[in-house]
Amino acid sequence: MIRRHPFPAVFAHAPKTAAEMTTLMIMSPFVIGTRLTQFWASAASPQASDREEAAQMVSEKMQAVGESLMAMNLAAVEAVTKATLAAATGSYSNDNHGDAIFSAGLKPYSQRVRANRKRLSR
Repeated sequence: MIRRHPFPAVFAHAPKTAAEMTTLMIMSPFVIGTRLTQFWASAASPQASDREEAAQMVSEKMQAVGESLMAMNLAAVEAVTKATLAAATGSYSNDNHGDAIFSAGLKPYSQRVRANRKRLSR
């Protein structure tokens, strides 16, 4: 009897989306908690740095939305191009286009969360 590994080889390589989601799941609570604590502590008399933090929080989310939409659109165009070329040439494409599109959309958010965690942990 051949003993098989409990996890097939397909699980050995986690998709790019899993890495982006893990970053968001691990670092977002820290960033949110730190910002809420800072806002709560300065609620009675906010300083200029507190106002700047609130403004940065909103503006970076707006920028991340724009970057995310652009990245997802570019990834979708690339996926369609690859699929069309594969169909035209009769070759088989083993790419996970959905993962590429979704991870491209998550990347701007995870980059900002990493940067905020680093900045707020000082």
